[in-house]
Amino acid sequence: MAGADRFVELMQALQSPDNETRKKAETMYQQAKQAEPDTLMMGMMTVLGNPGAGESVRRHDCVLLRQLVTRGEEKNFCFRRCNNENKQKIAAGLLQLFQSEADVKLQKKMGDVISMLAEYVCDQEDASGHLQPGTNGWPDLLPLVFRMANTSTASSSGSCEAAILLLKDLLGSCKKSIIGAQEQLRPIIENGLSSPELKHKVAVLLLVCDIVSETEKKAWAPLAGTLPVLLQVLTGLAQAKEEDMLSECLQALIEVATEEPDFFKVTPKNAADTAQFMATVARSKEVADTGLRNLALEWLITFVEKKTKYLKKSATDIIPLTLEACMSLMLEIDGDEESLKAWVDRMDDEEGEEDEDELFHAGEETIDRLAEAVTMETLGPHLFKLIGHFSSQDAWQAKHAALAAVKQTVEYVDDKTHVDEMAKLLLGHLDHPHPRVRFTALHAVGQLANDQAPQFQESSHSQVMPELVKKMDDQIDRVAAMAMSAFVSFGEELDNALMASYARPLMEKLVMKLQQSKHRGVREEAITSIAVIAGVIEKDFSQYYDSIMPMLKQFVMTATGEKENRLRGKSFECMSLLGIAVGKEKFLPDAREAIAAMMNTQVEADDVQKEYIKEASERICTCLKKDFAPFLPPLLQGIFRNLSLDDLANQAPARGQDDDEDAFIQVTTGEGKVVNVHTGKFEDMMQSVQLLHTFCTEMESGYFDAVPETAKVLLPLLTATDEMSMLCDEVRGTALQVWALLIKAARLGAQERSQPNDIAKQLLQTGLQAIVGMLDREQETEVLQEVAAGMSECIKNVGPGVLGAEEIKMLCGKVFGLVEQSMRRSQENKSRKDKEKQEARSLQLVDDDDDEEKDPNEEEEQLRRNLEEVLGSMMEVSPQEFGQVLQDVSQRLQQWVSTPDHKVLGLYLACDMLQHLKDASQPVWPAFMPVMFDAIADKDPDARTAAAYGVNLAAPVPAFQEAAPEAFKRLAQVLSGPKPKKSEEKAKIAMDNAVAALLSLAKEKPSLCPPEVQAWELVLSKLPIKDDEDEAKKVHEKMIELVLNQNQGLLGAGNKNLGKVLSILAEIYKQENILKKENDEKIHQIFKMLPQNIIAGAAGSFTEKQQRKIEKMLSS
Repeated sequence: MAGADRFVELMQALQSPDNETRKKAETMYQQAKQAEPDTLMMGMMTVLGNPGAGESVRRHDCVLLRQLVTRGEEKNFCFRRCNNENKQKIAAGLLQLFQSEADVKLQKKMGDVISMLAEYVCDQEDASGHLQPGTNGWPDLLPLVFRMANTSTASSSGSCEAAILLLKDLLGSCKKSIIGAQEQLRPIIENGLSSPELKHKVAVLLLVCDIVSETEKKAWAPLAGTLPVLLQVLTGLAQAKEEDMLSECLQALIEVATEEPDFFKVTPKNAADTAQFMATVARSKEVADTGLRNLALEWLITFVEKKTKYLKKSATDIIPLTLEACMSLMLEIDGDEESLKAWVDRMDDEEGEEDEDELFHAGEETIDRLAEAVTMETLGPHLFKLIGHFSSQDAWQAKHAALAAVKQTVEYVDDKTHVDEMAKLLLGHLDHPHPRVRFTALHAVGQLANDQAPQFQESSHSQVMPELVKKMDDQIDRVAAMAMSAFVSFGEELDNALMASYARPLMEKLVMKLQQSKHRGVREEAITSIAVIAGVIEKDFSQYYDSIMPMLKQFVMTATGEKENRLRGKSFECMSLLGIAVGKEKFLPDAREAIAAMMNTQVEADDVQKEYIKEASERICTCLKKDFAPFLPPLLQGIFRNLSLDDLANQAPARGQDDDEDAFIQVTTGEGKVVNVHTGKFEDMMQSVQLLHTFCTEMESGYFDAVPETAKVLLPLLTATDEMSMLCDEVRGTALQVWALLIKAARLGAQERSQPNDIAKQLLQTGLQAIVGMLDREQETEVLQEVAAGMSECIKNVGPGVLGAEEIKMLCGKVFGLVEQSMRRSQENKSRKDKEKQEARSLQLVDDDDDEEKDPNEEEEQLRRNLEEVLGSMMEVSPQEFGQVLQDVSQRLQQWVSTPDHKVLGLYLACDMLQHLKDASQPVWPAFMPVMFDAIADKDPDARTAAAYGVNLAAPVPAFQEAAPEAFKRLAQVLSGPKPKKSEEKAKIAMDNAVAALLSLAKEKPSLCPPEVQAWELVLSKLPIKDDEDEAKKVHEKMIELVLNQNQGLLGAGNKNLGKVLSILAEIYKQENILKKENDEKIHQIFKMLPQNIIAGAAGSFTEKQQRKIEKMLSS
């Protein structure tokens, strides 16, 4: 291929509308790429420099040139394969053409080629791209760009703009050289911002934003003074209605707010002025582009999220300003009849609403983010005032905005008075004339029920339930469906006894809706509502089961229309929930039909049904437990197929297919083959491994026969070392948990069959080999966390007598090595952060109490906790064998507890010693006990939790008696202190663990309790505990056993504490999250054993809900 005209003809043919001509040209072009890279690129350079070729051809030539100079696959990266002389000619030619080109659009396209080529030839770490041996990158590039980008030396206005934009794009590859050339850079910025032409100002603004986003503070600090001028540029764009350019500028400023928000806060006035401009744009109805208004709001919320502390202290107007902008946008809903009709007819799961009410939804989402960022303590006064103002207006849009604001923020409200006021406002609008107001009021009631459960249900069920039932008959079907949806949220957390009192009329209404309504949304929500009732009243649902199940089967058979997938999916969901409610004996025959129907459902292209069927299968397995075994084989076939890495073929969409090319990921397999894999493949893999997790968890030994084949399928996921494994990280983490469950299933199955534990032992050895390989290869902290957690579970599940002394020694060495590496990374992170802060302070860009970015060491701390749990799991299964490493472990423990950053880690290691080694851990106590006692009242809630947990575990150990009196005192002091706030999650968990520790001490060492400590009274005043759910189950089980054993410490002299104890038992009854299911029967037994007059005498201690639960227990 040669001759300039031939190349022009080739470019023209590549754009030809004639398929045959274009196809022939594409073949020639691909052949030239492979065989003649020099000839091709030099020929394309002649086309680029030939004005006679035409603008369209030259522009297309530019696009292709950019691809040929882009570092990537060797076959497409032609520039790399050119000889050195031609490389230099291409580079020089590009600069010459860029400088002389008169067409600004084409000149910018040339700039794209230059910036892409610079990424290769200016790479300091890869000298192979340098244009001349011994030279640094591309020596002629920056001098030319600096000259062209300066308005005082540029040859034309258009080329100046193109050069500034090219300079911006070169920051990625030439950052150090550009920032170092302050003498050239400063006049470019100053002259550009003072230019009379907006396009120059905009180009410089984008350049400044990129410099700030991509460089360290000390590099961009001199530019902080440009912000007032940049705001003038923005104002000029807004006044000139240059919305496209303004949009580009706002996107760049959002990036700055995300990466370097300090740029906007050199002075409070800078921050306030920027926020005022953004709020004005967001609220302005004169701005035609709704996307532009969204961008302005996005800058506001991004800045608030990044600099919350600063705004609360130094720029207090910005938070209420952002809130007002949100509320203003939430007013913007079309109110005409046509829009209302479209809204009424639209189903909640159909597309369109987000586009119709884009500004409303932007305001709604942002107000949620605002409340989360600044907390209700700051936002509340402004929010409640605005909600009152909007709700008092006559316009339905204003009332709608007020209700939506409640819906978005009620999650963050702690004060019961405020919650009650919000509920009163919502209930007062359920009968509003406008359907959208009624709909949003109901939606908000459902959200309130989710966020303030179960307190809202307990205090308001008598007001809320009749209203929801009434609104299920709303004349607008979409509103009626939302009433049912609100009931679902309210009912899920409604107490069993309370739900039973409402169930019959509700079931009658819901059945009528299913039989009579033609509205898909109404039928879907009616089915879900029935499922909720079944889930709450459980066995009592048996009276409705025989009439409901046939209706659900009918829906499964008949709801086969294109838009009925969700209805069918919800039917599957409801069938499985009914099964859990009534139990496997009644459900088993229907389970067979349900699974058969699910297996027959075509779900290849139906994500909705796929998810419903997955969850229904999991619930049916949860219901049937081991009896699920007959259904496993056909389900496992599909699961194993989805998890196979062997069938990855080139799945790229054929030309003309609807599939979006973005839905495919290019992956290199272990053999070096490049394949296009649909993202759906990875979604299917994740769903499949989650199903396996459920099956193994629920079936335990019932999964025994499927263990070998499952392990064979999972092993490639755990051992893959090619690029595929990178895309399987999430799947692999769950697969490792499944591997641990396979070990458990193998162990329990072998026990039941009186077989040796050989399969579990082999699985552990294979799993540990894969795990050690992953730990050696992986660099990502988050992935290492998952691997360490999986390792711990594998060891725990294998049981005693498998891990030998040498294996423990090897694994301990591995764990300690990984912990040390993590500690080094944490120290490096801390040093880097301290250095950045010091630099920022020296530049006066940060306050002493400025916002803390997310601590990069949080993930490292979690990794170390997971690794420590590996040590604990070895102590659990092989306590004797662990003794040989005890001295080394105790030395590490002493180092950790004596270091503030690692004290919590050391305390948890001490907890594992106390729990699993018991008396054998006593020689190590001097290393940690003093620290543990001091940490009971530590400022760090994590340390308080670990210390209290340690005391809890030490309480039964005889040798702890000497320390017990002091432990009583310290725990009593903590429990007598202030109650943690609702938002203080860690503090609440620490308090729960202090309660658990004091209960253990009172139970195990009652005679050692100092007389001034009223241990049982303190414990009872804090029960039940609810925040640390695992600890709650243990504490409540212990309390039940104490009651059954008639422990006088708990019950008090003359049974004075009986009323309180019974109220606690009634409260936790049937609460699966804080009470093991088997303990429900024990509570039932306690109430049945007690004489009626004693229960009646304690009635003054019971709430309405507790009284109903007790009555139901006594009557059953």
